[in-house]
Amino acid sequence: MTDTIPEKRNGHPYYMYDMIRETPESIEITRKTMENTDYSFLSSKPLLFTGNGTAYHAAQIGAGFLYKTDLKYAFVQSYELLNYYVPVHGTVVGISNSGKTKSTIDSLIYQKKFSYIVGITHYHGTPMELISNKSIVIDADDKSLCNTKSFFDNAIASMYIASRYAGIDMNIDKTIETLKGLVTSMDSTVKKIAHNLSYVNRIFVLGAGPEEPVAREAAQKIKEATHIHAEGIELEEFIHGCTSLIDDKSLLVIINSNTVNSRTDDIVRACKVVGTKTVVINGDGDYSIDLPDLGDEYINALLNVLPLYYLAYYMAVEQNVNPDLLRFDEETYRKFDDIVFPPGAH
Repeated sequence: MTDTIPEKRNGHPYYMYDMIRETPESIEITRKTMENTDYSFLSSKPLLFTGNGTAYHAAQIGAGFLYKTDLKYAFVQSYELLNYYVPVHGTVVGISNSGKTKSTIDSLIYQKKFSYIVGITHYHGTPMELISNKSIVIDADDKSLCNTKSFFDNAIASMYIASRYAGIDMNIDKTIETLKGLVTSMDSTVKKIAHNLSYVNRIFVLGAGPEEPVAREAAQKIKEATHIHAEGIELEEFIHGCTSLIDDKSLLVIINSNTVNSRTDDIVRACKVVGTKTVVINGDGDYSIDLPDLGDEYINALLNVLPLYYLAYYMAVEQNVNPDLLRFDEETYRKFDDIVFPPGAH
């Protein structure tokens, strides 16, 4: 919540690191919460997920396997839902870590005239809890403004809802246990990579299909944590014009899969010509990060976020940047935030 700026730390470990490391405990709270949830609200069809930024990405990544079905569902960013989307006569699931994100709350208030509203948040007594027909509160505080821990909570919650909606057993327990293991195993691996890339001043994160929202979420965290320009973009779209921006101080992070493997190889080979370094998740690049395969690209997408959070964190450490604050400890940036998000609105 940007109304509450974390206590300023002067070096590693920052709160962002603590929150990543606390992910296993937090998703256990989420698992218990969602296992005890009454899902009768899903009888109202279609299903739509909404939110902003990290909350929106969490819904897309956690419930992305719905793309494989012929069910009626949608993912719509809250401002778009409020201003450009037709009313939804079904179930709308709104997600906001703080429970007070203005455009999310406004969109839910409007949609409540037509739909059953489910609100997922991390705090009691918030506008989201008060306006929702059904409120799901994940009682786990995220002390860094990057909201890494709450991302996984919200993604797992979305996975539960989508699984019940689709009537598909997604083996959520296996996903959770694998994710918990990565919290430990990825730490030192990614730290070394970030150290070697401390000179980078421009970053593109590429992903296709279920990995596109992963790319956008990773780029958002890199921007928030490091203050380095980063862009998350669809893998094939990147090579239609964006290549003019890369050089030997740029980095491409590619989230690979069996589907796009040959295209990933093309891009890695091309990057060597211009001197751009590559980090490839589940593939071969200048730096490679291999993760467990859960047998489903849409579920693997959730795992792929974890090393990219570590990358954002350790690149911030290399830049001597505090990743917790989003520059809100600086007067001008705080004033900016107060204009676009009046106190109590984010």
